[in-house]
Amino acid sequence: MKKKVIVLGSTGSIGTATLQVIENQQDRFEVLGLVCRNNIELLKKQIERFKPSYVCVYGDHLNNIAPSGHTKVLTGMDGIKEMIGMDGDIIVNALPGSIGLEPTIAALKENKILALANKESLVMAGRIVQRLLKEGSGRLLPVDSEHSALYQLLSSLPPKELKTLMITASGGPFRNHTKEALKKVKPEEAMKHPTWNMGSKITLDSATLMNKGLEVMEARWLFNIEADRIRVLVHPESIVHGIVELVDNGFISYMSYPDMKIPISFALNEGERCPLPFGNLPMEEAFTLSFHPPDLDRFPSLRLAYDALGSGDSALIVINCANEIAAQAFMDNRIGFIDIPAVVEEALIHHPLAPVIDTVEAVWDIHRWVKDYTERKIREFYD
Repeated sequence: MKKKVIVLGSTGSIGTATLQVIENQQDRFEVLGLVCRNNIELLKKQIERFKPSYVCVYGDHLNNIAPSGHTKVLTGMDGIKEMIGMDGDIIVNALPGSIGLEPTIAALKENKILALANKESLVMAGRIVQRLLKEGSGRLLPVDSEHSALYQLLSSLPPKELKTLMITASGGPFRNHTKEALKKVKPEEAMKHPTWNMGSKITLDSATLMNKGLEVMEARWLFNIEADRIRVLVHPESIVHGIVELVDNGFISYMSYPDMKIPISFALNEGERCPLPFGNLPMEEAFTLSFHPPDLDRFPSLRLAYDALGSGDSALIVINCANEIAAQAFMDNRIGFIDIPAVVEEALIHHPLAPVIDTVEAVWDIHRWVKDYTERKIREFYD
């Protein structure tokens, strides 16, 4: 019997790649529901191709889509939650940013299989997510290429043999820029990622290395491991996605062509590897793999992520929210590239510290404080 899949964020890079995997594996999956924000024209094409029973629009363009004979149209976060509560088997959460938290919580409360590409869910509420996984029968499989790699490596490794986890980073488009050059970069330059084709927010986070910071925070909860046992290596080729260092000082790595459809297929198939026509890596051809440590002086966002992990749960909410606001301010040409981590650090220094956050309501309370504080500081210092 085919498994019914709901794709949250179906018109983004992860969502469209997910639908390509489903199209390639039609004997295994069918699309029950699609969710998008504003890309209505692409959503219409997806409805025509996959004929979902439900679609949900949570942006401002609902009037541009009308229900068809086989598709019911829902709206807003309530519509997303209603869809999650239906008889779908797998929820792919590819929503960008903090908006992805509530669907993650809803999917786990419904004991669904959650293919998670929204790293913010674990950054903001990792303690809560882990509790829901323990209390219920839901499952979480990571979609990020790095976390999928580590998930696969750890699945056959006794915990006592693990020394550290290593997450790789491409280094982004500015990895060779000087500090002076970083002051002058423009938003359009930050969108030119050297390896991956991703949405604008994650592409910018990759340029600042905040994406790696978020991934370190995600890994801390996903694998229940201390922050000082998670390392980041800059690896421009993006072939090695994750490495585990063993207690005997050996290493095991996961390699693949940088194509998100590979980890997406692994997550959709609940850890089963299936033949794919995507992402062939020609190992018989010569290529070089290089690694070096990240420069935390030029890219302080990663340092801030480790600082936040040492401060407790509230700091993780702060760094995520402040970064979202600062990133948008940069894209709107209100602040400079190097101002992004400065804005984040300002919020981290002054936020109301709470080492343990164990309710969703408390998460949103802190999120609202950070949003108000950060927006006010940007107006005061930059506008």
